[in-house]
Amino acid sequence: MSNLIIKRTEWRLSRPAGGVGCCALLFVASCTLTDRSNQKIELGVDPAVASLAQSAAFRETIGALTYYDGLGTLSVRGYGLVMGLGKNGSRECPSAVRDQLVQSIIKMQPATGTPLETKQLRPEQLIGDPDTAVVIVRGEIPPGAVEGTRFDVSVTALPGTQTRSLRGGRLFPCELEVFRETGPGRSISGRIVARASGPLFLNPFSEEGGGAAINPLEAVIIRGGRAVQPRDLRLVLGRPSYAMAQRVQDRINTRFQTDRKISDAVSPSFVELRIPRDFHGDTAHFLGLVRALFLSTDPSFEASRARALADEMAHPAAPHALISLALEGLGRNALPVLPTLYAHERDHVSFYAAAAGVRLGDHVAVDALSKQAHDSRSPYRFQAIRALGSARGMANAGHDLRELLNEEDPRVQAAAYEALIDRDDPYIRSTEVGRDNFRLDVVPTRRENMVYVKRTESRRVALLGDGWRTTPPLHYSAPDGTFVLDAHPEDRNVTLLRIIPATDTRSPPISAPFELPALVSLLGCDPELDAGGSAMGVGLDYAAVAGALYQLCHDQSINAHFVVEQPNVAELFGPGKPAGRPESELPVN
Repeated sequence: MSNLIIKRTEWRLSRPAGGVGCCALLFVASCTLTDRSNQKIELGVDPAVASLAQSAAFRETIGALTYYDGLGTLSVRGYGLVMGLGKNGSRECPSAVRDQLVQSIIKMQPATGTPLETKQLRPEQLIGDPDTAVVIVRGEIPPGAVEGTRFDVSVTALPGTQTRSLRGGRLFPCELEVFRETGPGRSISGRIVARASGPLFLNPFSEEGGGAAINPLEAVIIRGGRAVQPRDLRLVLGRPSYAMAQRVQDRINTRFQTDRKISDAVSPSFVELRIPRDFHGDTAHFLGLVRALFLSTDPSFEASRARALADEMAHPAAPHALISLALEGLGRNALPVLPTLYAHERDHVSFYAAAAGVRLGDHVAVDALSKQAHDSRSPYRFQAIRALGSARGMANAGHDLRELLNEEDPRVQAAAYEALIDRDDPYIRSTEVGRDNFRLDVVPTRRENMVYVKRTESRRVALLGDGWRTTPPLHYSAPDGTFVLDAHPEDRNVTLLRIIPATDTRSPPISAPFELPALVSLLGCDPELDAGGSAMGVGLDYAAVAGALYQLCHDQSINAHFVVEQPNVAELFGPGKPAGRPESELPVN
């Protein structure tokens, strides 16, 4: 066989714009193989990619000329100190790490209100206290992150130390650097781009029975990382041209008008982007929408293209998500063609048209989404519920989501609750428990009560139902020995004992209410006394409260099912994938 050499043509290589929703934003690729006799063998183009290139949603768009640079996650790492471990920490710490930690603690102290003053210890003493443990903190900053973007971080006890458990600990503020592994046991670190702090979350359910074994030396901090500077993000032109770069810049700035331009043609090859404030919580959608913008803003072109997109939407093999973005990018010029699509008999046409319509502020589109959201047979059900959550300012969307809270399927109830959170809907009675512990949401429904605990994005406990009370006889003892709840049938209150393992001391018996919202608040609020000397809170962390709720539901001391947030396959990947939810290490009653 001849030795073959790959020779690229002027077409750019196919490249996905990773992380942009469900949209297949690709380049067209074609390449030629040339053997030693210079005989050319045309390989052609993948049929799916070629079809996309012919789509009315791809031709004449910014996406047909550019691809993104900077869409990968940015790995960060740092050393930190976890406090509040009782006797489960470790005094051990390599000297190089110790020196780094001392400087970090001194640097971070003024901004924190600091445990140093509470303990009256120098940093070296703090590190050497068995109440603390040195840990490695890791995280992934998402693409397009702006200053202040929150992300989850993992926390692992430093190898080789005698730390026994991180449960109940809190990470003292630390800095995170850009981090990249260069080989086995080798890595390089760079500039400081994030900080991390907050209460550690360890799976509280496996110790209650039924869950998979966990490592007590590993934990996460939900939204514990915070970017201190924006991520670089830019569009790369396949064919460098300063005139075209400026045209791309002007088109983007015209579509997203803010007090500060978000697009800047810095060279013939690169157009820098900033995420508009309105999209800070929806970066992926913004990135997809930018590449779906048509370069022409001529009204006749936009009207003609809207009709072409509407015709193409009906084809089963069309790139429906990309067409939806293209219609949205056309703005109000797309509205005349959308109502007919809302009523289309095919689910994919109705859903994707309505998703664009809601983004354009069309109240009629909400009715089409609601139909999909209430249809248990619709493959777009969970996506429709999520889209209703983005319909801000549309009261009918909030009404439909509240009705979905009464569905029999707990996955639908949870999805509707999450969508109502996205809307900041006043139907959810939400209170902050502790200074930075978790939020408690009380959500009235007509279904059987459900306790729903989130484990990503935010720390929230939701009580979906009504008549929330604990029922004696009731007994719960925390696995780590930090507190006990007890009530007999004749008791008027629950008795709570708070135990401090580090000093082996117990609080006097604390009278706790049977009403569940008040009990949860007492458990999670900061340790304080009211004017009469009664406890207003005992300072249990989010994981400890979640573990107690799980066991009380399991023992039927709370009249509710217990559900832990789990990814929904249909919502994550769209129709055509396996239905239901993947198995989890967390139990669901």
